[in-house]
Amino acid sequence: MPVFGIHPPELLQQVFENIGAGVAVIDAHQIVVFANRTALKLFGVSEVDRGRSFQELRQKYRFENSVGQEIGLADSVVMRALNGERVESQELRVGLPDGSTKWINVGAYPFSVAGLEGVLTIILDETSEVQLRRSVSQLQRMETLGSLAVGLTHDFNNILDTISLNAELAMQQVAEGKDCRPALEQISGAAKKAADLVQRLMRFSRAQGPRPQVLQMNNVIRDVLQILHPLFRKTISVRTDLWEELPTIEADRSQMEQVLINLIVNALDAMPGRGELKLSTMPGEPGKTLDSDPHRASVTIIVSDTGPGIPANLQSLIFEPFFTTKPPGKGTGLGLTTVHAIVEQNRGRIAVRSTPGAGTAFIISLPTSESSAVAA
Repeated sequence: MPVFGIHPPELLQQVFENIGAGVAVIDAHQIVVFANRTALKLFGVSEVDRGRSFQELRQKYRFENSVGQEIGLADSVVMRALNGERVESQELRVGLPDGSTKWINVGAYPFSVAGLEGVLTIILDETSEVQLRRSVSQLQRMETLGSLAVGLTHDFNNILDTISLNAELAMQQVAEGKDCRPALEQISGAAKKAADLVQRLMRFSRAQGPRPQVLQMNNVIRDVLQILHPLFRKTISVRTDLWEELPTIEADRSQMEQVLINLIVNALDAMPGRGELKLSTMPGEPGKTLDSDPHRASVTIIVSDTGPGIPANLQSLIFEPFFTTKPPGKGTGLGLTTVHAIVEQNRGRIAVRSTPGAGTAFIISLPTSESSAVAA
């Protein structure tokens, strides 16, 4: 029966053409039977010939997940949905045949109607949002580096003092005919320490795409504590409780460093007087047995402080952009937003546990790398 003078198939097509998202229908035989104009424009094609297979069309493009790993045909949301798997939407980077790239969010939903079975695919163009998110992340990195500047100046002055004093000592020993190798070794050690510190800061500040690698988070935590050492006041106690033989994860190292640095700097700001900063790691997720979810082996990182805590009515807002409890001029409100985005990009979860007057803990769970999962 026509609706407003339009027959149902025509009405459905008009709806698909005007919803503002890419829509494609792939039947149970993996044939693309429909794609709206938004989807065609998104993938840079003028039309899709009826009867073309999804596999044939897809091989023209390169799909990567949010950390740069290529997504093969069998692991695509469409094929997984066609095989009866319930899948969540994914944020993907698409390499187009003309060499350009786009960020998209793709969801695939099985259906069976009027004798046709397959999946309905909805595609959203998120290129602008991802670029904005990366700009925000870089801005937040610069803010963090500003916080480190004073402490690092003190650290570099100590290194320069070591080099200067030992250089004078070496010159004096040479003039007196004495062995100056110990002084030269002190100079060499100080120079290496300075170079290492500069290299870490350059890596942290550099804007680049994610470069995933197998990481041992215990080592990342130790390196970050070295970078932030100048910020640790004498009134702050720093403790670590790192699980031996912690499973590895696969992520971009500079992103993981940024997450830890943001959380630690926030914890220090929350304890202007005395306090304790604690970093812990453990396999699995808190409150779950290690084998409770065999499809999601995880590593948990906890950053906690003994500050005043976060009021209950504000805890749901702390990951929102530009929200901050700091005084004006003391923060952009982008730190926790960046942390949340990085954790989600790496298929992780983050939660806050805080009681006013009893401190705050941020709990991050990240999936283990394939090598760790196989070993487990």
